[in-house]
Amino acid sequence: MVAMCMLLVALSSSTGRAATVVASADPLRLDVPGAPSAFYFTPASKAPKPIIMYLHGRGGNPMEDCRKWGKVARAFGWVVCPSGPGDSGDGGRTWLNGVAQAQQVIASTTQALRAKYKNKVLRQGHILIGFSEGAFIAMQVGLKEQATWSRWLVLAASDQYWGPDVSTALARENRKVKRVYLLTGENDGVAANTVRVGEVLMQNKVPVKVKLVPGLGHEVPHDRMVAMYRKPLAWLAGAK
Repeated sequence: MVAMCMLLVALSSSTGRAATVVASADPLRLDVPGAPSAFYFTPASKAPKPIIMYLHGRGGNPMEDCRKWGKVARAFGWVVCPSGPGDSGDGGRTWLNGVAQAQQVIASTTQALRAKYKNKVLRQGHILIGFSEGAFIAMQVGLKEQATWSRWLVLAASDQYWGPDVSTALARENRKVKRVYLLTGENDGVAANTVRVGEVLMQNKVPVKVKLVPGLGHEVPHDRMVAMYRKPLAWLAGAK
């Protein structure tokens, strides 16, 4: 058996060089043809920037989620939060576990942002973030569209979200994903599955970091988001 070493990043690690940026209270609304509205924040810088796309969990409110992520990620690019096709009530949405439909929503949202802002949105270097059901979608779409989404931040990842073709998709001649950061609470039921995802990625020579956060369950408290996610985003954004 080939020995593998997985990097478990300490919770108390520094937050990276990017300056802290506080987003405005409410995200902007983006009309998406053929899909529910998405929400977004413009980058902190006026220079062309990549997309930092967050895929909500089942029943998540994309507008509220975008407000939280805007405080973390505007330093790195366009913070964009599409809405899953299913309505779960009170502003909540679901992806209905439908990869093809989610893939179309994500593509349409990206196209709508580019149509509105033209060359202010870069064509490459985008970061795809997914939580819970959104992690399932991110792992599926990220694998299918590695050239577009070459950096992933997967929250509560599971090896059950991939089929047997994962090694083919990540084979050297097909692989375009640059870096993957997996973050899961150590008390989350999928913690062991997250470790196995990291092992699969390492076996296929994908640069990966795995962080199991002590004392954390399935969700990160709102007041810990900036400290928790800024360094992972800085590491992902630094990929060439």
